[in-house]
Amino acid sequence: MAAFLLARALNRTKEFRLASNVDGAGAFDDLVFRYRLREPDVWKTCFIQLKHKDDGGTIQRSSLTQMSGDFSLLKYFKSYCEIKNNAAADSNLKECGPFVDFEFVIYTNAKIESKSPLQGGESDPLNILISGTDKGEYITFDKTHDKDIFNFFEDLSRLNEFIKDLKSRITRIQNMVTNKTIVEELKSLEEKVNTHIETTWIDELAKCDFNLFEEFLSKVKIFHSQSNEESLKGLIETELQQACKASPSVANFIYTKFEESLYKWQGKRGKLCGSVKIQCNGNRYKNT
Repeated sequence: MAAFLLARALNRTKEFRLASNVDGAGAFDDLVFRYRLREPDVWKTCFIQLKHKDDGGTIQRSSLTQMSGDFSLLKYFKSYCEIKNNAAADSNLKECGPFVDFEFVIYTNAKIESKSPLQGGESDPLNILISGTDKGEYITFDKTHDKDIFNFFEDLSRLNEFIKDLKSRITRIQNMVTNKTIVEELKSLEEKVNTHIETTWIDELAKCDFNLFEEFLSKVKIFHSQSNEESLKGLIETELQQACKASPSVANFIYTKFEESLYKWQGKRGKLCGSVKIQCNGNRYKNT
């Protein structure tokens, strides 16, 4: 996928930066792609989590509203909150541009049911991520079509407030009473709260700012039904052929060298400036 984005960026952008395994990006650390398009002339920074499925297949929509799992929106919301909170101070995130440019992408070759109209037209700045015109557009969420998703986050917010309030009440009463029997009963109740409620839920919810969930749902995109790894090779060669104005045979040769450089570059964890260089008609391109 990194090779595909780099080839497409060489072909379609004015300038770009690409990084892998970026510290501070949480669940969106697989790839961070910052680019400035030729048309329209805008900057975008995409934080991308890749979820390749060997058999493609279909992901149940209910997976989005699970408390954990590859497609649990709660997991990605936690990372969104962390990124927004740290964007102005974290050195890696500061290199990714202003937060207003950020988009958060779950990218998969599997299909997921969408209740909202699919996005990704020709003029869409995120169209650069779509791996083939017949390989699916991306899913977004809105209150009208995705009540199940919004209700999930509203319920999580209520659960989080309930847990915090319950713990606070127990602590206040413990500080007020002196009777040993009552103190023991309160300790027992506190233990039940900590053991009978899934502790991982408590930990995950505590890391989230639920005032941000609607903003998160407007920023997160699911690129589903995208090309698998095998199909990407042909797409990469096409992009390189156009970027370098080369014949198919020359593009194939460039692809071989291109792939070798990418393997070296991907070993440089979190680097927004890699070492990939390609000679195209006398012009030397690199991901700076």
